[in-house]
Amino acid sequence: MKKAQAAMEYLMTYGWAIIIVIIVAAALYAMGLFSPGQQSIATGFDNIGKPSPGAWELTTTGAFTVLLGNNAPYAINLTSVTVDVGATSCTGVQVNAAAIPPIGVDIGMGADFNITATCGTPISGSVFNAEISMSGTNDKGLSFRENGKVTGTVI
Repeated sequence: MKKAQAAMEYLMTYGWAIIIVIIVAAALYAMGLFSPGQQSIATGFDNIGKPSPGAWELTTTGAFTVLLGNNAPYAINLTSVTVDVGATSCTGVQVNAAAIPPIGVDIGMGADFNITATCGTPISGSVFNAEISMSGTNDKGLSFRENGKVTGTVI
């Protein structure tokens, strides 16, 4: 009888401890402790260079902004810029707060420029992938194309 009683006490003591550990782990998981935060990641942009981390955002109103720099060894003239967030084609794409005129927008060598667009109504805290495509000519008159992708969290 003593062995059975000792075994039951052992199971009860450690059983309660295991249940408490499981409850604490579940509470921490529910608070998001084990979920890694979404990092801002940029890929592509092989010609002009990737934007700096944190140089882009997408708000719940759909306002998308990215700050880029022309790190190519030549000036460029952008005649077309498109922004797609997931399956949504963004509207009202502007470069340096102005619509792109038919003659394009000149971006000097080493110059920074902003691309803005309206991209639907995303949900706060959700992850977004924005694909940016640019085309035009460089200062030698040759065709210029640039594609890149930025990933972040909607704020």
